[in-house]
Amino acid sequence: MSLELPPMAQGTAEQQLAALRDYLVRLAQSLEQIGGSDVAVSAAKAASNAAKAAQEQTAQQVRKTADSLKALIIKTADEITAYTDTRAETFESLYVAKSDYGEYYNQIETQVTQTARNAVETYHYAEAIQDMNTYLTDLNGQIRRGVIEDPETHEVHLGIAISEQLSFTGQTQTEGGLTYYELTPGQTLGLYTSTGWQFWINGVRRGWFSSEDSMLHVSNIVVENRLQLGSGWDITSTNGFGLRYIGG
Repeated sequence: MSLELPPMAQGTAEQQLAALRDYLVRLAQSLEQIGGSDVAVSAAKAASNAAKAAQEQTAQQVRKTADSLKALIIKTADEITAYTDTRAETFESLYVAKSDYGEYYNQIETQVTQTARNAVETYHYAEAIQDMNTYLTDLNGQIRRGVIEDPETHEVHLGIAISEQLSFTGQTQTEGGLTYYELTPGQTLGLYTSTGWQFWINGVRRGWFSSEDSMLHVSNIVVENRLQLGSGWDITSTNGFGLRYIGG
């Protein structure tokens, strides 16, 4: 007894599902006639595999149609309404030390702004001595998920970007269920990734500490005074170039 092959995928998604349902009904009736033979078991497995493949293809077509329809709606919309809840929390820390010589203090303020799409953390650190007109230290910064492309290697890196001020292009990339925001080229920042710290200067990765080989990589390095290699060798620049053995 020959068995009917699964129907070809034709028509709309609803028509394909209806054709598949009718095919499975006819197949079940045929299997009842031939009982539980090996032919029936093989036919049942083939039908199951065909049904799964047809459902997956149909689902892909539905997703493709939905994406096209969404793009068309957004492009031709006469009215757009956008609303986003925003929640901001501020955390502060203050340290003050007083003595006969004066008064010293440092202050840290961190603000976390959370929306439905992302979280942005900014911080401000300041320290000063009383009666001085300028701060000893005054730092502001921003922390946010970012994605950046190395212009020299064209590698794309995702991580937590940290800088005094971050700038973004408006484009995003989703990875592991998280949204990363494309950083504007040419910035100086630190980037914490899944493989370690990276240091970007003017938009180019100039140094990184990799967890893959447990080594620090730098494109250029200047040793101002002294460089020690392990516990055995000492390289200095005092009175010219010097190399000496300092091991036991």
